[in-house]
Amino acid sequence: MKSLLTQLRHPGSARASSSSSRGMKLDIVSRLPFEMHVLIIAYLEPKDIDAGLSACRYWRSVWLSDEIWPKLARRWFPGLEDHIRNSATGSQDLGEMFRNILHKIQRRMSGRFASALHHQMCLGSDRFFTLSKDVSEREGGVHCYDDVDDLELDDGTYFPRFMMYNNGRIAWWPEAYVLPYFAVVDDLRTRKRRAYIFPNHRGEKQGFKTAMSGKLLLMGRGRTLHAWHLELDRLHSTRVPEEFVRCIAEGETVLIVTKNAELFIWRFDREPEHIDVTGCYIKGPLGTSHIYDFTPGQLVSSHNAGSRLVQNGMLLDFIISPTEENVFFVITLTPAPKKQLRVHEIRNGVPAETYSLDRSTCPDSTMETLDFTNLRWEKVDSYGGYCLMQAIFPAAQSLNPAAHETACYPMGDSLISVCFNIYTKSFTIPHYHHSSHRSACQIWNDRIAATDTDNALGPILSLPPCGGTERPCDKSRLTPVYTTIPSGRGGLCRRRRVSSEKNGFESVGADFALDSNPQYDRASAENANAVSSLVSGVKRLVGDDDFLVLIIRQSYTVWSFGNEIAEKPLERGRKSWRNLIR
Repeated sequence: MKSLLTQLRHPGSARASSSSSRGMKLDIVSRLPFEMHVLIIAYLEPKDIDAGLSACRYWRSVWLSDEIWPKLARRWFPGLEDHIRNSATGSQDLGEMFRNILHKIQRRMSGRFASALHHQMCLGSDRFFTLSKDVSEREGGVHCYDDVDDLELDDGTYFPRFMMYNNGRIAWWPEAYVLPYFAVVDDLRTRKRRAYIFPNHRGEKQGFKTAMSGKLLLMGRGRTLHAWHLELDRLHSTRVPEEFVRCIAEGETVLIVTKNAELFIWRFDREPEHIDVTGCYIKGPLGTSHIYDFTPGQLVSSHNAGSRLVQNGMLLDFIISPTEENVFFVITLTPAPKKQLRVHEIRNGVPAETYSLDRSTCPDSTMETLDFTNLRWEKVDSYGGYCLMQAIFPAAQSLNPAAHETACYPMGDSLISVCFNIYTKSFTIPHYHHSSHRSACQIWNDRIAATDTDNALGPILSLPPCGGTERPCDKSRLTPVYTTIPSGRGGLCRRRRVSSEKNGFESVGADFALDSNPQYDRASAENANAVSSLVSGVKRLVGDDDFLVLIIRQSYTVWSFGNEIAEKPLERGRKSWRNLIR
């Protein structure tokens, strides 16, 4: 069975569709009773299930039944079952939702991207994105770049800065310091660009707070917060009683944190509501965690960097449930020597439960040894997993004294992450080995994508967590290496596998490697003295199940693991005319 599914996973294998399989006779597996399917599935891995679900309609009907798919979800992806049940509408097939998510996860974990794009953050010379005029100028929409005061349109005269990524959208500021009230959001799925200016900004240069969810772009200052809906193309604004220092967004829900740690919940098109979180922390003046409190090589965004209570030094952070409307979480970290991490669940405006990091999960010795001086939420999967804090553990030391060289590879510095799942209400502490202590990285689906910030031309490696002596690394396995070549479709690229031996970089122990050295950027990288170290934070990795995005200064590469990146409507029209002429 494993051999058969391995053949089905091969890129060149032909997979029978559900329509074509109707006229075929039942295969031997389809004839087995339900109980035998259960026994077989117990020996299969997620990639085997994904291949089988794509190969046979009869297997799908059994493996996606209500008796089986929840068990698979609980076995491999804790929290996924709850996420599916909470986010499904009445008409959606839960088994089919599981299948789609599983397929996306496997595509991302295998590195087999559908298409890729090498691009730069630019305005006037951009031919990939089309500027949308759906938001009126009165509501802050930008219809022409010439209308933006003090903006130089010539490439090289302005200094763009990447700010945020969410749900296939890249938010960047053409002039983050000169024009902090001017934002651009590029949609990778639709190739639509939206540009916004903070209404009545009066030329102010400081104090702007920003955030972005899958549906909203937020920009605020003082007591005023503006929210542009990225699907409805509408602006809605609100004011809170006192100046706010942070805003956190998920879907159409926003948490507003004021300078004295008061909390307001605001939903698009409604009025903000004050939430009393007495018992979670003592209110008082708030400060922002300094960027150097975080791991080296990671320049954090202010929208998800934790806040610090000035009076007692306690760190605060907040997470909004993506599937339950009236649920969010308050994270608190008491300073040394206690270093107690707690997650408080707030349901319907009332504290419901508190979850503490148990010392059996993270011993006192670990908390004392590691420099956990930060708090910053970041999603680590699409089913309720969040990273709350991180620390670098030097290669010269070991969390496990019994570990030895064969336990894992490479034995470099380790990134220790404290994660929490909002559905299972459980903590996990995975650690990943870096090729360098200055690695730009992203954790997603229990894997870390890492690239060396000291080398602008270095690859991206996808590495599993360290398994210790119980799960030694298989050094004999050849790591697949994928690069990009032009597809002939409007600047888009397709995947090609290359020999790992010819690339000259260390990839042992990695699930796959992506060549982040596209031909288009080699000249500029060499001119910029690529062998020298990059400024900390210039190289960033962000993404989700559908996309992985590598940002280097004002350039970026996007790998799409879902559908292929869309062509521009004009290009599709030209192809249609060519086909008609032929």
